[in-house]
Amino acid sequence: MSWNEPGERDKGKKKDPWGKDEEGPPNIDEALRQLQRKLRAVFGQQDGQSSGFGQGNKATPNKTFGFSLIGVIALVIYVISGIYVVEPAEEAVICRLGKYIETVGPGPHWIAPLIETKDIVNVQEVKTSKHGGQMLTKDENIVSAEIAVQYRINSAEDYLFSLVQPEKSLQQVSESALRAVVGQSTLNEVLTSGRGEIGAEIRKQIQQILDNYHSGLQISDLAMQQTKAPEEVKAAFDDAIKAQQDEERLVNEAEAYARKIIPIAEGRAKRTFEEARAYKERAILEAQGKTAKFAEVLPQYQRAPQVTRDRLFIDTLQEVYTNTSKILIDVNGGNNVVYLPLDKIIAQNTVRSSSREEDDGSQQSMDKTSSTINGPSRSMSRRPTYEDAERPVRGGA
Repeated sequence: MSWNEPGERDKGKKKDPWGKDEEGPPNIDEALRQLQRKLRAVFGQQDGQSSGFGQGNKATPNKTFGFSLIGVIALVIYVISGIYVVEPAEEAVICRLGKYIETVGPGPHWIAPLIETKDIVNVQEVKTSKHGGQMLTKDENIVSAEIAVQYRINSAEDYLFSLVQPEKSLQQVSESALRAVVGQSTLNEVLTSGRGEIGAEIRKQIQQILDNYHSGLQISDLAMQQTKAPEEVKAAFDDAIKAQQDEERLVNEAEAYARKIIPIAEGRAKRTFEEARAYKERAILEAQGKTAKFAEVLPQYQRAPQVTRDRLFIDTLQEVYTNTSKILIDVNGGNNVVYLPLDKIIAQNTVRSSSREEDDGSQQSMDKTSSTINGPSRSMSRRPTYEDAERPVRGGA
């Protein structure tokens, strides 16, 4: 007989090469009966005993322990299921049987499951919503405008219970405020000069309406996005924008030139003022010196008028001829040899010409400054000279 052939005792059974009987699907009824026997053992009930109350209601120690264990496990699960944690940027709104109770901040908290519920809301996240469309301006022009609204939740209670769809309400309020403000502005203001004021007014109206409805939303920022004019007038408005930019550029250049030229003009004016004051002081001192000189000569003139007059005349001629290149020679004095210091005369003429050029240059600058500030320049008064009567010229003076 082959090793895998069934014997007399194994007829009707199949054997595999590894010595295991062929296993069929698990018996569900048997598994349920085993589970039932284990539960009866836990609650102290023997097999065959009825679970009804007809045979006595006397509790055994195992039965009491089983109920206590189940109660403790259920209580632990109930407590653990009510624990939750609120993140730093969030708030939790607690409701008991559908009624608002309180709002709690970040940290671990606990609610009673099946009785209380929680809704966690992020109150620091800033969201962006864009709205826009075509609308009429004050001057009856069509413009396409768009705004970007940045907002966050500042009241979790109002956000959850005041409005059914807060984001949808924000969209409707933004579009309404945009149309209202643009309808009160001209096309030029919407496209060029009034964008900042229009954006501020739109934000103000949106926030006012949201506060009236207790929406729990706070507008953080609002920016005017792309605004377009109709294609028929787009070229004209492009030219207007370019002209405005050119105007701003020219104004900036003029202000820069003014900042540059004003200090130079102030410096020149201060220098001219200092030169004029120095000339004034010098002229006063010279006049005072001459007055003192004449005051000293007055007693001599009173004693000998003719001699004093001749002496003054000779001194004046000497002073005049000292500053000129002309040389006077007494031809009636004979054949005297005259020494002419040509090198000194040339050097003196060079110094005199350079000083005269400097004086002329300073005088011209003063005249230009005076003509710029006070109009046409006035001729400076000539220094006084002494007009003497005709006097005889003495030879060999």
